[in-house]
Amino acid sequence: MTTSVYLSNSTINAVVGSGGKKVRVKRVCSVEIPEGSLINGIITNEVDLSEQLKEFWTQNKLPKKDVALVINSSQLVLKTLTLPKANDKKIRELLPMEFGDVSDQKDPILDYMKESTDKSTVSVHAVMTDRSFIQGYLNLFKELGIKVTSINVARTCRNKLLGTLKQVRDKVCVVHMIDGTSINSVLWVNGASVYATQRRVFCEAGTPQFGTELARLVNNIQQFAITQQIHEQIETVYLAGVQGDEFEIYRQALAEAGTPGSCELLQPEKHIRMPKGMEREYARYIAELGNMIRVKQDINLVIPARKKVKVSTESGPKVWKRYVIPPVVLLLGCGAVTGVLFYQEHLKKSELQEIQDYINAPDNVAACAQADEVQRQISEMSGKISQIRWVEGCILSYPYMNSSVVQALQAYAQAQAVELEIKSYTAESGNLSVDAKAENVTLINQFIDQLEASGIFDDIQYSGYSYDEQTLLYTINMSCYLSEHAGR
Repeated sequence: MTTSVYLSNSTINAVVGSGGKKVRVKRVCSVEIPEGSLINGIITNEVDLSEQLKEFWTQNKLPKKDVALVINSSQLVLKTLTLPKANDKKIRELLPMEFGDVSDQKDPILDYMKESTDKSTVSVHAVMTDRSFIQGYLNLFKELGIKVTSINVARTCRNKLLGTLKQVRDKVCVVHMIDGTSINSVLWVNGASVYATQRRVFCEAGTPQFGTELARLVNNIQQFAITQQIHEQIETVYLAGVQGDEFEIYRQALAEAGTPGSCELLQPEKHIRMPKGMEREYARYIAELGNMIRVKQDINLVIPARKKVKVSTESGPKVWKRYVIPPVVLLLGCGAVTGVLFYQEHLKKSELQEIQDYINAPDNVAACAQADEVQRQISEMSGKISQIRWVEGCILSYPYMNSSVVQALQAYAQAQAVELEIKSYTAESGNLSVDAKAENVTLINQFIDQLEASGIFDDIQYSGYSYDEQTLLYTINMSCYLSEHAGR
């Protein structure tokens, strides 16, 4: 019996059952946790989170052994790699080179999951993170007396489950998995995930505005597919994690936005058996259920996190032959020249005394002290130079709000027939306030999409549309946060 647990910013979910190629769920339980205990997968309040987990385990009488944890965090660096076909040992030797561009990990650990193979290559989902990040979770559960046997990544767990569903197999489709205000989206092409993204939305679930955000995500994914030379059309948009009449609201919003393909619910299949009466709930637990599906080579960050460097030792006759006999032979050989060595020792003692007298001479002692002072000044100056370079790096990472940014905005606006009005700029936060006006809402949406893809802004936030009866124009207020490369 396995207990698959997923910790998000706002909830703790647990699925208890048996795993393998088929998953049989005995029961599920979930609880909302206060904000601030866990942010983006990082434990920010260990005391509160520990109490919440303890209460959750006690109330639901969950097993404390064979706990499989699922996490999602920016501390996890994920890559989908195509490597030469090789055994496990060789693949693990290649992984550090594939993450050579990641420089912020002090003590990195890596693992991978195989996705597919052909005659000469293998496709893998690989992950890198810092050992201390995983150790923090292990220590937290250990103090509660809970034995965590595996830690996997939410994205790969979702991919495992989707890969077993006949609905998406051999299709070109987008799967939206809705978790509160977060949307996890996957572009699935002919049996494999080629793109995945997570986005947080700021409108209420179950509203047409939320459906519009789903449509925008499909549009962004379609544009990505074109850049990757994926020319197949999206056949279906699958929704998971919707409740009540939300599906019909979202389906209508997608249709009105002109989203390609049909809109369908992600349905449970025979190999995923939920408790009676909870069949429709399975879409809320995709990551947890995917974590229970067994594959030959899967990610388990517990193993590399606990791995220690092995020191090889030898004993018995080998030690005597290698380490004892040669020194004995050497000692016997040296006995023949002992007299010569005693004489040379006498000479060397005389030379040593002369050297000590030179070192202890007052003039030489003063010169040594002066050299130490110069070295101290050099170290102090090196520290100041390092600080100056750090400040210089900070300055270079700060965006410039200059004419090139304005010209780029105007160019994107003219391309979409959008009127642009710059309202203000706040240097401290890099926030550029802009009003965009157009005769058609779609033009403004396309204008915003182009700005997001331009690389000028890290984030674009906007309110709802307003319509002016006199000018016959739609207006939207946008808060655009400049990226560190803006204006350079």
